[in-house]
Amino acid sequence: MNEDKDSFIAEVSHELRLPLANIKLLVETLLDGAVEDPFTARRMLGRAKEEVQRLQHLVDDLLSHEKLQAPLFDMRFERVNIHERALYAVETTRELADAKKVKVVMNVPENFVLMADLDQINQVLINLIENAVKFTPEGGTVIIRGGGIPPIIEVEDSGIGIAEVEIPKIFQRFYRIDRGRTRGSTGLGLSIVKHIADLHGAKISVNSKEGHGSRFTLEFPVSNRENIKS
Repeated sequence: MNEDKDSFIAEVSHELRLPLANIKLLVETLLDGAVEDPFTARRMLGRAKEEVQRLQHLVDDLLSHEKLQAPLFDMRFERVNIHERALYAVETTRELADAKKVKVVMNVPENFVLMADLDQINQVLINLIENAVKFTPEGGTVIIRGGGIPPIIEVEDSGIGIAEVEIPKIFQRFYRIDRGRTRGSTGLGLSIVKHIADLHGAKISVNSKEGHGSRFTLEFPVSNRENIKS
């Protein structure tokens, strides 16, 4: 247990160090007056802002990760309308999708209800949509599906795909397929999704091929589905 904790602290320290070092360098350069051109100075401030956002995202994911690991963490199961939660997640990630001109399509029945933890379902959908958008080229598409028996939540993208050898590793804490292509990613998003799936008794699977996009599917126990007539 102590070894796991020490390893986690070392990983967190490493992940925090890079954005902090980048912010420090950018601010020191500006304070030293090394940049006289206002346009260049503004661009550097923009980069510093990106690093701050990256740091904030990492801290948010760390808090979510630690909350789920807490021995006294209490799941609050209730009737959760997945159509409404998907709409919320799409709105939450809209700025990211719009910036990349990625089209997000919803195909979730309005009466699709699961017995689940609402906050954790929000987290799952936001993490999966963010991940899909990040790995989808400009002008691509992300599709959100839900429903069925057994009930599923699915997010598919037309992105760069994942090599077969990488798929077993993507749910590991802090794992990134290619650090050069995942700027802004904390490496915790999919680990959090997997943990939430486990807490709901759901299975998570990935169907992906390099250059042909990815499809993440969460299959919930039939007992989690609430039957509501249209």
